[in-house]
Amino acid sequence: MAADQKIDHVVHKKDRWEKADIILRPIGALITALTIAYVSYAASDYLSKGQEKDARTKLYTELMTKREDSESALRKDMFNSIMSNILKDKASVSLDEKILQLELLTYNFHESLNLMPLFEYLNRCNNVEKNDPAVRQAYKNRLIKMSKATISKQISTLEAVSKPITLTYEDTLFTYKNKKEYKTDSAFRARIDDLYEQNSIALNGSDPFCMYTDSVFNGKTYDSLQQVVRIKILDYDTTEASVRVRLTIQSIHPGKNATSEMPRQTEFIVNYFEFPMIDNTRLKNDMRLAVVLNSMVSENKLDETGHPATKSNRIELKVIYFPGSRSSLKEKPYFDDIVSKLLLKN
Repeated sequence: MAADQKIDHVVHKKDRWEKADIILRPIGALITALTIAYVSYAASDYLSKGQEKDARTKLYTELMTKREDSESALRKDMFNSIMSNILKDKASVSLDEKILQLELLTYNFHESLNLMPLFEYLNRCNNVEKNDPAVRQAYKNRLIKMSKATISKQISTLEAVSKPITLTYEDTLFTYKNKKEYKTDSAFRARIDDLYEQNSIALNGSDPFCMYTDSVFNGKTYDSLQQVVRIKILDYDTTEASVRVRLTIQSIHPGKNATSEMPRQTEFIVNYFEFPMIDNTRLKNDMRLAVVLNSMVSENKLDETGHPATKSNRIELKVIYFPGSRSSLKEKPYFDDIVSKLLLKN
C-alpha cells in the first residue's frame, strides 16, 4: 500500500541572496581577472620604467666617468709639463715664460693646489734678475694681478655661504721711526712704540673686531655659537707687500648660562699670494676662517690748504668665515667632523 502513495516534490524557492550570488559570481570572477591583468600590466610597466631609468643613469654615470677620466689625464699631463717648465734652470726658460706657465697652472689648479710657494719662488727669481727695474716691476705686477684675480674668484665662490668683512689698519706713525730721536731718545722711542701698540688693531668700521654666528648640536638641540675675531698688525713690509698678523678667535656661547672659551691665537704672514680656499684656519664645527690681503697703499693726507701734511700706510684685510665643504680639494674635513655630521642625519 506504501507503493501506491503519491510522493509530492517540494520545490525550494531561492531567496534573493542566492539569486545575487548566481548573478554576481561571474561578475566577481571577471573583475578579479581584470584586476590581476591590470596589476600585472602596472607592475610590468613600473619595472620597465625602472630598468629604463637605471639604464639611463648607468649610461650617464659612464659618460661622466669617462669625461672625468679624460679631463684628469689631460690635467695630469698639463700639470707635469707646466711644473717641469717652471722648475727648469733660467738658461733654458725665461722668467716671462715661467710666469706664463704659472698663469696656466693657477687658472686650472688653484682650487686643489697650494700655489703660494710657486708665486713666492718666481717673485724671488724676479727680485734677483738683473733686468731693467721697469721690467722687474712689470713682472711683479703681473704676479700680483694673477693672484688677486684668483683670490677674487675664490671669494666670489665663498660669498654664496658667507659675506667677507673688510678690516683696515692705518699707520700714521711710521715716519717717526725714521727720525733721529727714535734711535737716540729712549723716551721718544717708548712713546712711539706705545702708540703703535694702542693703534695696531685692524678695525671693522669703528669696531676692533668682527663677529660670526654659528650653531653647535649638543645632542638634543642646537646651541648658538659666536666667533669673535680680532686681528693685530705686528709688522708689515711695503716693499714685499706682506703683513705679519696675530689672529685672535674667541668662542662665546650666549644664553642663560653664557660662557666664553679661552681665546685662540695664531700668528702668520699675509701677502698677495695666499688663497682663502687653501690658506685658512680650521675652527669648530668644520668651519674655516681665511684672512687675505686686499690692498696695501701709501697715502698723503692733505692739510686745509691742500698741501701734504702727513703720510700714512693703509692696509686692508678681508676676513671670510665659511664651512669646510667649500674649502679646496686639498683641505678635507677631519674624520670626526664627518662622523658627527652622519650621526646628525641619522
